[in-house]
Amino acid sequence: MTMVALLIFSSLFAAALLHVAWAFGVLWPAKDEQTLINTVIGAPGMSKMPGTGLTLAVAAGIASAGVFALWGAQLVALPLPGWMQSASLLVLAIIFGLRGFSSYLTLGPLSSRTEPFTRLDRRFYAPLCLLIGAGFIALYRNL
Repeated sequence: MTMVALLIFSSLFAAALLHVAWAFGVLWPAKDEQTLINTVIGAPGMSKMPGTGLTLAVAAGIASAGVFALWGAQLVALPLPGWMQSASLLVLAIIFGLRGFSSYLTLGPLSSRTEPFTRLDRRFYAPLCLLIGAGFIALYRNL
């Protein structure tokens, strides 16, 4: 389970760092703000990236999920009750699973997104979320 936890942590840490960069104005992988919005958010009519605080909060949440994966594999110790370990792994499996599955539904929050987000989401973002969700299930079952 060490490898599963390290892969989850690495993926989520990279995503968190990307969110931190976006929070401070980095436009990669786009050339301008509108292209970045269309690529990573895909919200119709949106013309400004979310604020620094919100984007940093998302980055913190993503990074925290990665740390919980390490905790689930006993690679780090957290000063939390033991029952929270299994509960957090299960909740994170559900969150990432729902995020991944929602990309393929015709209803729901991601159903009205614009291109190229929709294409990238179905090809890359959603499958990654599904794999991470499966990883959290594996860690949960291994407790």
